[in-house]
Amino acid sequence: MTKQIKLVLLGIVIGIAFLLPRVGAAEGDGKIKLLIFSGANNHSWKTTTPVLKELYEGSGRFSVNVTDDVPGINPDEFKKYDAIVCNYTSYPKIEGHRWPAATEKAFMDYIAAGHGFVLFHAASTAWNDWPEFCELIGLSWQKDKTTGKNISGHGAQHSFTIKIIDREHPVTQGMSDFQHVKDELYHRQLLHKGARVLATTFSDNVWKGSGTDEPMVVVTEHGRGRVLNCAMGHDPKPMEGTGFRTLMLRGTEWAATGRVTIPIPSAWPVPGSPAAEELKKAEAPKAVKPSK
Repeated sequence: MTKQIKLVLLGIVIGIAFLLPRVGAAEGDGKIKLLIFSGANNHSWKTTTPVLKELYEGSGRFSVNVTDDVPGINPDEFKKYDAIVCNYTSYPKIEGHRWPAATEKAFMDYIAAGHGFVLFHAASTAWNDWPEFCELIGLSWQKDKTTGKNISGHGAQHSFTIKIIDREHPVTQGMSDFQHVKDELYHRQLLHKGARVLATTFSDNVWKGSGTDEPMVVVTEHGRGRVLNCAMGHDPKPMEGTGFRTLMLRGTEWAATGRVTIPIPSAWPVPGSPAAEELKKAEAPKAVKPSK
């Protein structure tokens, strides 16, 4: 084999390695290294962040660190982790809290280099005046720019059925529809062009909903990086739901590595099953006017 052919083959191998999904490994133990953004949220981050940390560490697949100083974070911290999970927002003051330009660039470069970003529920309101971030997360909170009033919102909390509409994506492959625990159902969020919708639910007028199907789980890709946005998870109770936990675990593994190995539990709250019917046991809503 000539030297020239060897160099060509070496270049091909390097090129293939560059294109392969990035696989996380923490200090040789095979665990995916996560950083959780916390410390500010209009929801109870002091109770939800510990649940999130327990979820990841309890799976045995992840090692977790938490920062409560998201505004002042050193961007050099990003590269220490395979993925970042966001439980942070400055809502209702969702404008005027952007990072310095250098930190924003470092964050976007971090994702593009092949890392993951995962957010859930109220974190879709974070950095609402940062257009690149809103595009990155695929599903963002909407406010009327003239009045400042919310376009996005939610009705009364209730249990609802999550429909898996994309069964080809690694996160939801093999996953059936499921009944979700009583939770806030976000409606009228802005679905961005680059987002791929994995799951939806119907926002019923009887619960002051929008009267239409709403995206609940979306994914995007940025460079070689991956993002998962889950609209569920108002407080620790819905975060204990089988469907939510499974989506967050599988979604975070995919965001960090491009692959999914975490199994779907056999005890799945399939709509109509005894487990699903138990979740639906709640006081029927009083007559309400349909949401506009």
